[in-house]
Amino acid sequence: MNALRVWSKTDEVRMWLLCLPPGGGEARLYKDWAGRLPEGLGVAALELPGRGSRKGEPWAAGTEDAVAGFADAAAPLLERPVLLFGHSMGAVLALDLAHELRARHGREPLALIAAASELSRRRGAEISPDASDEDLVRWLRDLGGTPEELLTSPEYLAELLPVLRADLRVAARRPQRATVPLGCPVHVYLGEQDPMVDGAAAQRDWAARTTREQPPRSFPGGHFFVQESAGPVLAALAEDADAAVGGRLLRS
Repeated sequence: MNALRVWSKTDEVRMWLLCLPPGGGEARLYKDWAGRLPEGLGVAALELPGRGSRKGEPWAAGTEDAVAGFADAAAPLLERPVLLFGHSMGAVLALDLAHELRARHGREPLALIAAASELSRRRGAEISPDASDEDLVRWLRDLGGTPEELLTSPEYLAELLPVLRADLRVAARRPQRATVPLGCPVHVYLGEQDPMVDGAAAQRDWAARTTREQPPRSFPGGHFFVQESAGPVLAALAEDADAAVGGRLLRS
């Protein structure tokens, strides 16, 4: 099944915002963004197997497997400019996807937006995919962003925990490779109360992956500030998308 979920009417799109969810997340997290961002900025998202629209498919074997599938799925969007947005583990996959698109198609995204992601310490690996259900729930509670009634719901946890374990295994199997820095801007978005990410370290990490470092942006909230502060995040995304095309998006 295709990994690409398109949330905007294609005939109105002049550039694409292609989103990669955090670990345990689904593409539908970004569905309502299509009605909240400027006209012309289309919203699409990529879905890892085993959840959402790809429920029932085998889990991805690792990041290389996942990114290869993403590059194939994203190819139809490349007729127009593309910006990549990734949250937490999704930001790491977005980085690898940017390199994969450059290798396969000879083109990079216009920009990459990395939210709640610190590369060097790989803090998502602090919890093992083989941890007990109790430890995973405790870890999620410490992260914040998930209502307590969901963390105490057996039905919700029965859906979430297998997906989360699969994503933790994918992250743990990411190979460490030396790559030529991206030539596109990389924007770092940070949660002011994020317990997983050190802002200064995250900025250093991402600055090393681009020749066009940008000032970081901070937002109220924790690791899931993207949902907690959706309004300011979407405003920032619109500004950064506009800058990527020289001010033509918002002006038109």
